[in-house]
Amino acid sequence: MPSRQSSSGALSTILVGCDLSEGSDHALARAIGIAKQHQAKLYLVHAQTEEPGPEAETENEVARQLGEVSAALRAEEARQIAERFDRVQAAGVTTEIKTRVGPPGEVLAELAVELTADLIVVGTHGRTGISRFLIGSVATATIRHASCDVLVCRGPGAEAPFSRPLVATDFSPVSTKALAHAAQVSVPGASLEVLHAWQLPQGSWGATILGQARFPWSTVRDAVLTGVKEQAARLEQEVAALGRPIKIELIQGPPASVITHAAEQGNHDLIAVGAHGHRGVRRLLLGSVAESTIRHSPCSVLVVHTATQA
Repeated sequence: MPSRQSSSGALSTILVGCDLSEGSDHALARAIGIAKQHQAKLYLVHAQTEEPGPEAETENEVARQLGEVSAALRAEEARQIAERFDRVQAAGVTTEIKTRVGPPGEVLAELAVELTADLIVVGTHGRTGISRFLIGSVATATIRHASCDVLVCRGPGAEAPFSRPLVATDFSPVSTKALAHAAQVSVPGASLEVLHAWQLPQGSWGATILGQARFPWSTVRDAVLTGVKEQAARLEQEVAALGRPIKIELIQGPPASVITHAAEQGNHDLIAVGAHGHRGVRRLLLGSVAESTIRHSPCSVLVVHTATQA
């Protein structure tokens, strides 16, 4: 079931994964800021692990002690979730707790469908260097199972929307949608910087072999650039209704590396990227632009899905 969210409308229902870790607390802070801006309802989702059944060989005393440990753990989880619930309410945001047994990514995706959510917000591990590869199993599973947009928060969070969004575009409908949705999770009036990484078509290396006299390779480059500039001009007209300052930059190079490098150099706090295919990036091959961007990004990433999910 698709969410009620339109490409330019307000968000009404936001889910945030709450596993009581530092990463999920950073995600919660960002979710509070976005919910306040849209006056959206924020659901705190806590996925519990299934309690193991009693072993036949386990002595009664051991079983009793294990039961006490499990009960104490549940009580401590409930206390900490209540603290976060109070934090959200204190910020003036309508909230509700949802607790279910199951893998966190699947629980979030299932609840998003049931509650017709517009956005799922999750935390992740790692901020710099090799740790960027470790986005966490929860974030990965959520992205692959969700039918709505997923915001993967990286780094310290703030109870505010984003201020320096960078939108990756390949001029497809889903990347245009990503631009509109980036505006939704950004502060009002924030400039939208749009980046298109262009490359010469396969086979253009043959122009170099033939030599400049017979086939100048610049002819291919100029033709590609002309087409890209025309698409950029059309995109600028299409998104004028957003009422935001928009800057479109065209850079030659492999898309994923160009995007993450630009985000780092420009000190962006968000990258918005469209995910092609059914059920988000479930069917994307390793090394695809969306997946590679998510793994290597120096900042939070908003993964925007196509309108139709299967």
